[in-house]
Amino acid sequence: MVTLIHATYIVAHNGSSHCILRDGVVVWEDDRIIHVGDTYSRHVDREIDAEGKLVCPGLINVHALASTSVTILRLDGSMSALDVSRDYAVEGKGSLDLVGEDLMTASRFAWANLLQGGATTSVVITPMAMSRWESPREQSEVLARTAGEMGARAYVSHQFRSAVKYLTAQGEPRYVWDEEAGEAGLRHAIEFCESNEGTYDDRVRTMLFPYQFETCSPALLRAVKGANRAGGYPIHMHVAQSLHEFHESLRRYGKTPVHYLYDIEFLSPSVITTHVLYTSYNPLSGFRRGDASDIEMLAKSGATVAHCPVLYSRGVRGEGMLRSFGVYQSHGVNITLGTDTFPMDMIREMNMAAIMGKMADVDSNAVTARDVFDAATTNAARALGRNDLGKIALGAKADLLIVDMTKLRLSLADDPIKTLVYMGSQGDIDTVLVDGREVVQGGRIPGLDEKHLAQTANALNQKQKRMFAAQHPMENRDDRLFPASYPPWEASA
Repeated sequence: MVTLIHATYIVAHNGSSHCILRDGVVVWEDDRIIHVGDTYSRHVDREIDAEGKLVCPGLINVHALASTSVTILRLDGSMSALDVSRDYAVEGKGSLDLVGEDLMTASRFAWANLLQGGATTSVVITPMAMSRWESPREQSEVLARTAGEMGARAYVSHQFRSAVKYLTAQGEPRYVWDEEAGEAGLRHAIEFCESNEGTYDDRVRTMLFPYQFETCSPALLRAVKGANRAGGYPIHMHVAQSLHEFHESLRRYGKTPVHYLYDIEFLSPSVITTHVLYTSYNPLSGFRRGDASDIEMLAKSGATVAHCPVLYSRGVRGEGMLRSFGVYQSHGVNITLGTDTFPMDMIREMNMAAIMGKMADVDSNAVTARDVFDAATTNAARALGRNDLGKIALGAKADLLIVDMTKLRLSLADDPIKTLVYMGSQGDIDTVLVDGREVVQGGRIPGLDEKHLAQTANALNQKQKRMFAAQHPMENRDDRLFPASYPPWEASA
């Protein structure tokens, strides 16, 4: 089937960069774009009128934490609910992993929000903080299946590690190591990749995910890199996400996390490093001011950084400021965006990346709307090795967003990208297409009972809060881990 869409604004790609086509058309046949231009004179089977609207490439969410999408992580609180006790980590007492119908609810909720949040492609993971040496194998299988059934494009992985990190009752971090468990997790991850790669008409692909740099031994990191080279599966890993991890790396290896990974030749264009907040350049690290050696190593290796600004704007861990988007970019690091946990609004991530980038460098031009839009599209496609994603061009996948610019608050759209980034939100997304199919229509997902899903997800949210509180090493009251803004109303006697 050949489909044509006429729009007031189109973010087209000219071979080297995005550009704005006014009052033009995009035409696709089945799942591929076959024409971009002012007009199209050949036969089409269907036409879509997007007058007053913006058509842009589907956004790519490079780090989405699917299974905790229904959990409110430390908002206006002093402790992280994801910290676990020694009894949980070492003795195996208690359980936090989602299984069965709870897992299905979290997965459906996550994918619905990812699609409505503008991500036609998402790199999704499950939370190892809730597991021990590897996630239940059911989790990645359900995420892949749900993505396929809901029409999303997904990169899914099975998480594993060789150490479990826990907190003592005094709040001090400790590790318990098990090399055999880490090796078993890697084997299971490879098995998952082999059985799921390219499923659902190639919309579901796979990755290797050694969960955190600090919880992976040198032997496990070498084995992962060997599997990456042998099987061609990309690698995704949390790196330098806390100041404790940064100093733990200095204690173990005498090097920063980035420096160590660079020296063992772990970093490469097929590796996505998530967060990377604490480097030699961060003023909290204690290194010489302006030491960009870590950033230069990232750039030289070709590795990608997945930046999740909304999560860290909440102060969830440490100082929470990437130092800085502008510096990473100016050194040639491929920087991308992810939502991490809920909400899954990629427009909000672009907005926060631009604002926090300006604040970090005290420079209003340090990060622009163009920079963050590139991060969410072409940079992300490069991270995945995909020349057919993140752009509207001949031969690219028909993964598109239609954004309603006719709303009063978006009407000052002389530059539609600035308007989208600084004034928009996922509520302005009217239509989402993946492989040319409408997976979101009028802001809703066809066939999905959103009211029922919302009620079920919120019930799971409350259940998870009680589960987290029950095993927390420092505080076992959910009203302390998840403090309310105001007390409940109590009728006077």
